[in-house]
Amino acid sequence: MISLNQAAKISGYTQDYLGYLIRRGEIKAVRTGRNWFTTEEQVREYIFKKKIRSEEFAIKEFLSPRRVKKIILFTVATFFIVFVIWSKFYNGPLVPVEEVRSAMTSDGESLKILEAK
Repeated sequence: MISLNQAAKISGYTQDYLGYLIRRGEIKAVRTGRNWFTTEEQVREYIFKKKIRSEEFAIKEFLSPRRVKKIILFTVATFFIVFVIWSKFYNGPLVPVEEVRSAMTSDGESLKILEAK
């Protein structure tokens, strides 16, 4: 068991705030006379829970429906723009179907057409 003075040094919170947390039931403690006593484990557990709650809130806030819509719209728009630019400027080797058919041998094996034009 540690006093609220020691708990304040461990946690960085004031004794008054720790007393408030104890009265709210956030930290388990025992009252002897006018003084509260708790354990270091209880204080560290509260700090850990508070950190987890703030991280969960941060994740929920980051992935809000509005932000998710913006992310999806941005992704779709980016892919569309990249596709349009790629299709406009891509000048790869296009071989007409007639040339491919004429390159077939009688036994059905295809020949590579590597003629420079």
